[in-house]
Amino acid sequence: MPSLLQISWLIPFAPFAGALVVGLLLVSFDRTMNRLSRPVSYLLIICTAISTVLSFILFKTNIIGQVFDWTFDLANSNLHIGLYVDSISTLIASICGFIFLALMIGSYYLMERKKGYVRYFVFLAFSCSLVFSFLYSGDIFHKLLRL
Repeated sequence: MPSLLQISWLIPFAPFAGALVVGLLLVSFDRTMNRLSRPVSYLLIICTAISTVLSFILFKTNIIGQVFDWTFDLANSNLHIGLYVDSISTLIASICGFIFLALMIGSYYLMERKKGYVRYFVFLAFSCSLVFSFLYSGDIFHKLLRL
């Protein structure tokens, strides 16, 4: 059985994969996907919940480490793409994940299911994935901002 640190790549990947699949289906089958607003909502809420719960478990067990690290040479500068897990990032990711879950569940119960509803949930899941990626990224965003 893999350890929690080995499967922590699921934290930014689960909402991204859900948003990518639903987004591609939305582009391909617009009418059908807009009719399937409830299952789409369930799928994206579950993807976000998986990431949030995994991040909270990592915070409670106080697991710290590096999941992966790739180095690229771009414009005479080394760019490290990696996933680093530490206590501060897991705490902030858990809080942000709970905020995204509250926003998604509140939107599910309070919003009318019109044409832009599925697109709204796809953008919420994609932005949740970006927040998780930023929190666990290490220094990739900081190096890109300096270029």
